Amino acid sequence: MAVFLICEFDPFHFGHEYVIKRAKELYPGEPLVCVMSGNFVQRGRAACADKFSRAECAVKGGADLVLSLPFPWCVSSAEHFASGALSVISGLYKPGDKLVFGSECADIKRLTKAADEISSSEFQEKLSDHIKKTNAPYAEARSLLCSDPEILRSKNDILGIEYIKAAKSLCPSLIMAPIKRDNGFLSSTEIKSADEPLDKIPGYAKEILSKTEFPADINCAERVILSHLRTAPYRHAADGEHGLISRIAKAAKEAQSLEELISLSSSAQFTNARIRRVMLYSFFGISAAALKEKPRHTQLLAANGTGLSYLSSVRKTKKLEIITKPSDKSKLSDASKRRFELECEADGLFCFCTKTVRQGTYFLKASPRIFKENIDRRTKL
Repeated sequence: MAVFLICEFDPFHFGHEYVIKRAKELYPGEPLVCVMSGNFVQRGRAACADKFSRAECAVKGGADLVLSLPFPWCVSSAEHFASGALSVISGLYKPGDKLVFGSECADIKRLTKAADEISSSEFQEKLSDHIKKTNAPYAEARSLLCSDPEILRSKNDILGIEYIKAAKSLCPSLIMAPIKRDNGFLSSTEIKSADEPLDKIPGYAKEILSKTEFPADINCAERVILSHLRTAPYRHAADGEHGLISRIAKAAKEAQSLEELISLSSSAQFTNARIRRVMLYSFFGISAAALKEKPRHTQLLAANGTGLSYLSSVRKTKKLEIITKPSDKSKLSDASKRRFELECEADGLFCFCTKTVRQGTYFLKASPRIFKENIDRRTKL
């Protein structure tokens, strides 16, 4: 059996440490497997630090294995983020495995009821009609029409609901196990806005991230992005409906920074996070059809002996391709190679997201962070 956790760790903080600790207490002896966003995160920003460093923080914080949620699913709305992550889990899981996640309500019956309601055809039809009539933002309209509106106003509950929806078709035997969030911990947003953010996270995480150019910032790459959007915007970008992609393409010609592009593209209908996501979809040529596909691969980012033993145990039954070392890239199927090439492009953009520009081959050469204590020499990946 295994316990899965979907995460961003942007950055890894005491709240994340708490969830991992509770998961270990609830399911002692079972490996904890994280599926973590790569170098870009759900809000359409660069992660605060590269994926290998953040994964190392997670293993130091109690996780056993960290695998990647590939691009572009890591940079998507809650629905596609959850679907992508559960697709990765579906390639590994066995009946009886668990998915733990932080939740404001931590009431699985309430979360499941909301998931069933908003995924029904009747609700979707009512939602579509409401948006057409009022031009209201999707999230606002969905919350308004739901019989339990409060649950759709809490970020982690929204994700939990999407996990439940996705698991029904992808991992029907996966046991959903919400963990009550402790509001005494600072959130990632609060930490990143602090004067000394590294002082607000566990000491081992501070030590790891202080060796990176923390925090990475997509604004460091704004000239690269603006240049592309001015000359070759992809006008069929996912989530760019209702004129958003046209607004972004027009704004790119006038804006002198990404913040100005977002300001010029904004309206009551579009959140800043959606604008940033669509900006990246246009930059990389991500269509709605591509976003609806399922990940075909994942990448080993960090592990300890327990994590490697687990990975070896599912080697013969896994249903997705796992990159465990740089040379594995040549062994991917053609379909996975095409997807991995897109992720390499995203990693290449991240190389511009720090004050010092990294070499374009940096992530192609990078190896996972392995902690060799208790590794069985017979372990094979």
